[in-house]
Amino acid sequence: MSTKTPRAFSKPPYSDRLTGDPSILQAALVFLRHAAPRTWLALAALTVTIRLAVGGWSVWDVVLVTAMVIVQPFVEWVIHVFILHFKPVKVLGKKFDLYAARLHRAHHRAPWKLELIFVPMRTGLLGLALGVVAWRMVLPTTPLFATAIAWTMLSLLTYEWIHFLTHTNFRPRTRFYRRLWRLHRLHHFKNERYWQGVTGHLGDRVLGTMADPSGVQLSPTCRTLGVDG
Repeated sequence: MSTKTPRAFSKPPYSDRLTGDPSILQAALVFLRHAAPRTWLALAALTVTIRLAVGGWSVWDVVLVTAMVIVQPFVEWVIHVFILHFKPVKVLGKKFDLYAARLHRAHHRAPWKLELIFVPMRTGLLGLALGVVAWRMVLPTTPLFATAIAWTMLSLLTYEWIHFLTHTNFRPRTRFYRRLWRLHRLHHFKNERYWQGVTGHLGDRVLGTMADPSGVQLSPTCRTLGVDG
């Protein structure tokens, strides 16, 4: 698939918090104005420090991190498709909706509003708490448990950073980021059913949502995700 940037996406729309052609430092300073990135950065620093203090390194740390890197695109895909794009349903006559899905629909309606870009704090903290319990149950040693938690935090911080950049006026400087930037904007402005990954697209390739943009029709529900109101 060609990674050439279409003219429609060559000049990002105005972003009220990061205008012009900002440097990576300017982008980082705006990123850190928001509570969620500051929280994930602090937790990443804390968990990495704890992992270094625990010691007990082995080849299994490498195996574990490699497995987590491979699984990450699929985790993003599942969360994006089944949680963030969840549509309200009626249960016993009452409307049931997910908090994260409501915020994500608001994000699609106003993709340049930076406050709506980040993982909701309550959702992120709940997910991390569940992850801590799950890792503690399945990993046999404290060093491996510490590795899993530290890498989880680094992965979350990376996700937030890349997602943030794709919704600002920061222009791609590398081929790798240019591709992520383009595909995420296609997800928002061409068809929300494709290109579900943010930090990578292995999940899209394997699960059938990676497509040549030239063969994908413009969706009328990119901004609403098919939900009124």
